[in-house]
Amino acid sequence: MVGKILGNRYEVIAKLGSGGMANVYQAKDRVLNRIVTVKILRGELAEDKDFVRRFQLEAQAVASLSHPNIVSIYDVGEEGGLPYLVMEYVEGFNLKEIIKREGRLSPGETINIGIQVCAALAHAHEKGIIHRDIKPHNILVMPGGRVKVADFGLARVLSLPAATVTQSGTVMGSVHYFAPEQARGEEVGPKSDLYSLGVVLYETVAGHVPFQGDNPISVALKHLQEQPPSLRKENPTVPRSLEEIIFKAMAKDPDQRFASAREMQSALAGGSVVEQNGFDENERTRFLHIDPENELSASRSRRRLHPAAWVALGIFFLLLVAGGLWAFSKWFFVEDAVVPDVTHMQLAQAEAKLKEAGFRVQKIVEVFNADIAPGVVFRQDPVGNFRAKKGSGVSLWVSKGARLVWLPDVTGFPLSEAKMMLEEREGRFRVTVTEVNSDTVKADTVISQEPPGDRNVKEGTEVKLIVSKGPANLVMPSLLGQTVEQARTILSRMGLSLGVIREESSSQYPQGTISSQSISEGTPVKAGDTVDVGVSQGPGPMQHTVPLQFKVNSPGVVKVVINDSRGSRVAYEGEHQTGDKIEKEFVVYGSGEILIYFQDQLKRTIPVE
Repeated sequence: MVGKILGNRYEVIAKLGSGGMANVYQAKDRVLNRIVTVKILRGELAEDKDFVRRFQLEAQAVASLSHPNIVSIYDVGEEGGLPYLVMEYVEGFNLKEIIKREGRLSPGETINIGIQVCAALAHAHEKGIIHRDIKPHNILVMPGGRVKVADFGLARVLSLPAATVTQSGTVMGSVHYFAPEQARGEEVGPKSDLYSLGVVLYETVAGHVPFQGDNPISVALKHLQEQPPSLRKENPTVPRSLEEIIFKAMAKDPDQRFASAREMQSALAGGSVVEQNGFDENERTRFLHIDPENELSASRSRRRLHPAAWVALGIFFLLLVAGGLWAFSKWFFVEDAVVPDVTHMQLAQAEAKLKEAGFRVQKIVEVFNADIAPGVVFRQDPVGNFRAKKGSGVSLWVSKGARLVWLPDVTGFPLSEAKMMLEEREGRFRVTVTEVNSDTVKADTVISQEPPGDRNVKEGTEVKLIVSKGPANLVMPSLLGQTVEQARTILSRMGLSLGVIREESSSQYPQGTISSQSISEGTPVKAGDTVDVGVSQGPGPMQHTVPLQFKVNSPGVVKVVINDSRGSRVAYEGEHQTGDKIEKEFVVYGSGEILIYFQDQLKRTIPVE
């Protein structure tokens, strides 16, 4: 696709990524000479013409949105049967990437993001457009702090009841951010977007989503039944007002949430005027109202001051100026020193080294970092070997090590379900698949995984799945004489399936057993083939009574085995001495043979017609 020109206008430059609905590319608009983003619908979705029509209509509706916090849609087109969207190109990272890289964000940063997303939602809701898929992946943060919300309204197309195409292994809306009404399959509204935003803000300030589980269903149930864990208990720096705003947005009952995105935006703005940094209320800067009458009165009082008071005021002013000059000289003429490089040191060692050099630790920021051991400093400000005034503060960034996430056990699951369970989890895993032949495990089923599941592992761990390809060099087995269920089990293990089952008369096989098969025993087959069978309705094989008489020549175990239409079975087994005489009658169904063994060695075969 790179190098291709879409609609005689958009030159594809590079691939940016892939999603469940579209492939995303960077392109150049050759008419307006600007960089744009192009989303090209996946081929399997483009095959449904009714779906494509709804997709284009919805995109055109979303294109009517014009807001600084919404990614703009410039154009809709089609190339080679594949519909595409042309959108604003946004420099920066999505919020999910930022949380993974930096860990939880500060309350102030969280409030700033929430205010801007609320502004975008308010604009869209007022135009009758609901996002339906608010999650960190769709919230883009630009270098200057501007937030833009992407994919407005496009989730609606994939959730329409008339849609005939589904995405295997994809849960629309991303179950971690589902509103309860979405989990129940009910119609969503503006307040559903507010619930999802509440979950996003929870994750932003906590560093993880509120509800986690082994599979999407268990997560959806938690959205329906459980209250989110306390934010302040986990992170005491979270202001109570921000926690209350997030929990109100995440109320199970939509009527208990904010009435609108505007109301939620106002609540967040009210909570962010002064970020709570531990200052007492009396220490905050205020603007005081001065009464003009009092001011005039004070002015008159000043004009009536005694000369001695003026002398005292002059002395106080001189002392104030002298003190200021002294403080300024102490700061200005303080000795400079080289800030030691304390990166790659344990925190305690770094603090001691800075103190020894005459500096103080001003701030410690703990961040998840899979590449650096816990407790080790990996960044500092000012940087090492930089000259600064002694006594000034140094900020340190300290690794919390890799974030641990729960790895589910996916052995025994179909590959598609296993991938969904792993990729839907917080801290997605890197999944690699190796296919091997197996005579016992059904094709496309996970045989084993490495590392094993049901334990905490590092975020982003590579999970190796060994998946069955079914038996190697498949050859059709004999199903004759088996019951239908026995035959179904045999075929399922080989990746084959049972087709038409018809009734037929048979004098060779007992009633209820398979008497014929459409693919003969020993014929090469491949996974997915279907086998039709006939099931005996009787009368079944004739019964023969065969008398046997023989003499034992030496001590040992005598065993008689019968092979007939009912299968193979041991009809007699016993220990005898030399000279013992055996006289017995054996029943044979249909044609077959009687095998006589002595000490597990075949001594005689008697055919029965």
